[in-house]
Amino acid sequence: MISQTVRRQAWPRNGFNVRTLASSVTRQLLWAVVLGLCAGTAGAVEQATTPETARAPRLEEQWKTRLNANTVYIIAGGPEETYLNVTHDLSVVLNDDSLRIVPMVGMGGAQNIRDVLYLKGVDIGITTSQMLRYFASTGELTTALDQRLTYITRLYPEEMHVVAGRGVRTIEDLKGKKVNFSDLGSSTQITARDVFGLLGVVVNEVNLTQADAITAIKNGEIAATVAFSGKPAGIFSHVSAADNLHLVEIPYTRTLENIYLPGQLEQALYPNLIDKGQTIQTIAVDSVLITNNWPPASDRYHRVAKFVESLFSRFAQFKKPPRHPKWQEVDLNKELPGWQRFPAAEELLQQAKFDEFQTRVRGTVAVQSAADKQRLFKEFRDWSQGEGKK
Repeated sequence: MISQTVRRQAWPRNGFNVRTLASSVTRQLLWAVVLGLCAGTAGAVEQATTPETARAPRLEEQWKTRLNANTVYIIAGGPEETYLNVTHDLSVVLNDDSLRIVPMVGMGGAQNIRDVLYLKGVDIGITTSQMLRYFASTGELTTALDQRLTYITRLYPEEMHVVAGRGVRTIEDLKGKKVNFSDLGSSTQITARDVFGLLGVVVNEVNLTQADAITAIKNGEIAATVAFSGKPAGIFSHVSAADNLHLVEIPYTRTLENIYLPGQLEQALYPNLIDKGQTIQTIAVDSVLITNNWPPASDRYHRVAKFVESLFSRFAQFKKPPRHPKWQEVDLNKELPGWQRFPAAEELLQQAKFDEFQTRVRGTVAVQSAADKQRLFKEFRDWSQGEGKK
C-alpha cells in the first residue's frame, strides 16, 4: 500500500508516467544508434575521399608548374597589324607539348619597350631599332637601356606609309597641313616627327587611330596619315578605289641615309592605293625581337632560352606558306650594332657558324693539342668576321 501510494504520489509530481519514460529511453537509444551510424559512415567517407582530396591539390600544382614553366608571353600589336600576324605565326609553328607561345595585343613598338621592361608577365616584345635608339638617347624609360634589354634577332623592315588624297602629289605638298602621326607616344608618332623634321617638312600634327584618320581624309578634315608597318599593312586593306586615296613617295635623301633603310611599296600589295604598273619609293626601319637581360639562372631566362632554341631550330618553316611574307626578309645572323644579343641566341648562332666552318671550310681535321684548338679558334674567328662583312 505504501509503495503504491508512493508511486501514485511520486510520478505525477514530475509529470511522468511509465509510458513516457519508455518513450524517452527509446528515443535516446535511437539517437545513439543514428549517431553511431553517422560516425561510421563519416569515417568511411573520410577514408574514401581523403586520397582524392589530397591528390587534387597536387595535380593542380603540377598543372600550374607545367604551364608556367613552358609558356612565353610576347607583346605584339593591334588587330590587322604585322606585329600580331608574325607573333601568331610564332605560336602556330612553335607550340607543342614542351613550349607554348601566347601572343598579346599591344600598342606598338614604343609601348612594347615599356611593357617588356615593366609589365608583369611579358617575356618578349617586338619594337624597332629606331625606338631602341630613341629611348636609349633620351633616358626617358631607364638609364643604361642597352644593359637592361637584349635582342634575340632583327626581324624585317617596317615601311613608312603616307596615305593622302589625290591632290597631295609629294611630301612637300603636306607643308602647313594637318597630318595624322597616329596615337600619342606611339612609335609612329616619334618616328614620323623625326622623318618630317629631317626632310624639313613642317606640318600640323594630329593624333588619331588609322581608321579614324582615313575617314578624316575622305571628309577633307586632314590631308594625310602616316603609319610604319611591315607590308602589306592590314590597316589599309579596307581602303577602296572609290575612296580616291593614294600612297605618297618618301625621297631617300642624305639626311635619312644614316638612320633609315630604303624601301618600296608595290601595286600588287596595295591595288587601291598605287596606280597599276607603279611602285612607291619609301623608307623603312628594322623591327627587332627584344627581351630583358634576365639573370642566366632565372626561370625567365630558361623560358626565353627554350623559345630561342625552338625558333632557331624550326626557322625554315617560317619561310613557307601560309606564313606572313615578311618572314622571307628575316636573317637570324644579322646583328644590331650597339646592342647585346640574348646569350642563348648568341651561343646558338656561334655554334651554327662553327659547325659550318668545320664542314665547309676546315674539313674533318682532328684537333688534338691545346695549340691545335687555339689555332682552330683563330681560324674560325677570322672566317666568321669575314662572313659577317659579306
